[in-house]
Amino acid sequence: MKKTDAVDRLDRLGDKINGLHASAWNTAVNPTRYGWASSIFSAATIPILSAASIGQFVGSAVVKQIDPNIIERLTEFPDNKDSEKKP
Repeated sequence: MKKTDAVDRLDRLGDKINGLHASAWNTAVNPTRYGWASSIFSAATIPILSAASIGQFVGSAVVKQIDPNIIERLTEFPDNKDSEKKP
């Protein structure tokens, strides 16, 4: 995997998390529209989504600082099964 691919994947993940976070807030503050059970569940997921957002943010910052050669080496490890078959 190339560094640009890793950064793009992390950015897309951040967009998904932010969308879920916005949806959770919308559902949590509108219990008459979505129902009380959905609102309570959404309110409970907000801290989890916040933590996921922080984790994605930190992960993205770290990946942007890593040398592209290191990322390629880490993502292209050979399978152990292949190395066992070779004499």
